[in-house]
Amino acid sequence: MKNVSFNLAIVILFILFSNLIIGQKKDSNVQMDSTKNSYFTVDLNYVSDAIFMGRKDSISAPYLYPSMTYHHKSGFYGSGSFSYLTKPDQSRVDLFLVTAGFDFKTKKLLGDFSITKYFFNEESFNVISEVEADVTANLSYDFDLLNVSVSASTFFNNSSSSDFFLSSELSHDFISENQQFQISPTVGINLGSQNFYEEYYVINRLGGDRVSGNGNNTGGSLENITTVSIQESEKFDIMAIEFSLPMWYTHKDLTISFLPALVFPQSKANIVVDEELVEEDLKETFYWMVGLSYRFNLKK
Repeated sequence: MKNVSFNLAIVILFILFSNLIIGQKKDSNVQMDSTKNSYFTVDLNYVSDAIFMGRKDSISAPYLYPSMTYHHKSGFYGSGSFSYLTKPDQSRVDLFLVTAGFDFKTKKLLGDFSITKYFFNEESFNVISEVEADVTANLSYDFDLLNVSVSASTFFNNSSSSDFFLSSELSHDFISENQQFQISPTVGINLGSQNFYEEYYVINRLGGDRVSGNGNNTGGSLENITTVSIQESEKFDIMAIEFSLPMWYTHKDLTISFLPALVFPQSKANIVVDEELVEEDLKETFYWMVGLSYRFNLKK
């Protein structure tokens, strides 16, 4: 209990401190968009593994995911995408998702509110494959020296349970003189509950052929397992600490992005299988993303 209280105190201080920072003025930020036009964007991205709140499946899940977004000049937008699992022995469309939202921008403040619906393949072993939808709100403020972002989300799971997540990030932008290249070292802390993880663990880690397959599992046969639970599933705690180095290169309406990241999962789950306690083995994970985006501006 003392360690948990100390960790939560560190997070609270981190969030409070991040909102008190005042620094030197920088020239501009290539992520800030001052145009008032409506536009379409078409994106093609690749991620080396599916990581969520520091959690992942024992089998890597590299995704290629194209997407399309329409953004109205009022701030309302809608997007859709699908994720194609690129593992040679698992190749398939693993996920469809649609998002509707609203964002706004002032000189230094950015805000976003969105609702996303997920449609997972029945064979998916994505760590959030039992999630049906999420509602997310985000606020970011440019303090010149540092950018501060706070995000709150509610995830709704197949069993009618839900999870609440709170994330905070600090970043600093380095921008080239011609405004075409930006790199933004970032550190983030993620907190939340683990109902989604309990559902995933029961269905994917203990389901079917996975019981005696790869990665962390309890062994044995699913037919012999009668009860499974995660003691911390409803507990709100630190889930992960992440360090990343996102970077962008923009030429006219074309943007190329790359993001390497190192995530340190926190708060090991204690999994109870038929009254037997199994402690989760969490390890840090390195993953990366690369993307290509093209924007089609629409006339006023």
